[in-house]
Amino acid sequence: MKKIIIAFLLFTSVAGAQNGGTVESRYGIGELDLMVTARQRGMGTTASGLASSTDINSINPAAWSSIMELRLQGGMSFEYITTSHSSDAFSSGAIKGFSFVFPLEESMRLRLGSAMMPVSRSEYKTLGYGTLEGEPYTVTYEGAGGLSLFRAGLSAEPLPHVKIGAAYNYYFGNIDQSSELRFDNGAWFPARQTRATSHSGSGFLLGALYDGVKDLTLGVSMRTAASLNASRNLVYEYSTQDSTLLGASGTQDLPMALSVGVSWQVSDELLLATDYSRQDWTDAIVFDGKQNGQGEAYKWAVGAEWYPYKNDLDARTLSRTAFRVGFYQQQTYMSIDNQTGTEYFFTAGAGFPIFGSNRGDVALEYGWRGSDSQLLGTQNILRATVSVTVGEPWFIRKTD
Repeated sequence: MKKIIIAFLLFTSVAGAQNGGTVESRYGIGELDLMVTARQRGMGTTASGLASSTDINSINPAAWSSIMELRLQGGMSFEYITTSHSSDAFSSGAIKGFSFVFPLEESMRLRLGSAMMPVSRSEYKTLGYGTLEGEPYTVTYEGAGGLSLFRAGLSAEPLPHVKIGAAYNYYFGNIDQSSELRFDNGAWFPARQTRATSHSGSGFLLGALYDGVKDLTLGVSMRTAASLNASRNLVYEYSTQDSTLLGASGTQDLPMALSVGVSWQVSDELLLATDYSRQDWTDAIVFDGKQNGQGEAYKWAVGAEWYPYKNDLDARTLSRTAFRVGFYQQQTYMSIDNQTGTEYFFTAGAGFPIFGSNRGDVALEYGWRGSDSQLLGTQNILRATVSVTVGEPWFIRKTD
């Protein structure tokens, strides 16, 4: 029994093949997956300094005050990933959240906003190989689930050119993980470990925008730190004895995340934007103890939006069609084999009217991430995102 448990504990040094999901999503709360809209993704995921009358900003709640009518928005994405250390490729698709903004009052542009969106995902199937006292074995690691949030908040413009916003975030979700150990011969018995962890807790999202400098908009947003309540059931299953069930409870830290950004309206047709965000997981507590393999995450992004036919009155549809390009570099919060994966992505997209003030947006991202680590390898990623936003002027008060 002791030898089997030792084999489980040594899995990080023997994992050698993967299919069905990313290695990184096995660690911590999984891969961070906070939704930004297809417009923002097309512009390199810039968001902190962007305000729009149609696109609902998921990073900076202060931007909601730029929306002049009831807006409903939803999105989904599709991802295709290949890895350098395996011939396997895998794909996944998911709904990426819903949000709405409701106009309450016009003198201060008071808006009510709400959303339901993902925070992280843990989706993988990884194989590990090794030997114990000369006997070869295979370990299969599988996981599913992740964290989501429900958000509700307000934004306003209390002073000319100054917008502020605040929202309450409620985090929730389950992460299910399993490890199964099998030896190549029948002399050693297999074993299986199943772990289910549930999370719940609260935090806040704060933001501000200032557009008092000609053609410039400055933005800052902060997602406050949160300590989530976590409970875990751990089941050991053996062929030679009854299963063992262990229960535990503790906390899961979500560190503070800070984002700053600026956008520049170069002309009626061209908008440029840049963003920088940072989140330090180094001292994050998991079940009352610091978890190894967590470090500092950051992202730097640039993007552009171009309306080439905006002043062409004869091309009504084309005059409302936007084209976007961008680039971003980010470092994930997970350090595996003392290697931190850095990601580089090029993005492109378009936005177009559907009817009335309703719009559709699409974005494509191509990038790569990973390191020289045998466990991580290099991953090539192709991601497509689609967002649809619907507007209705039902609640706009008429003025004389």
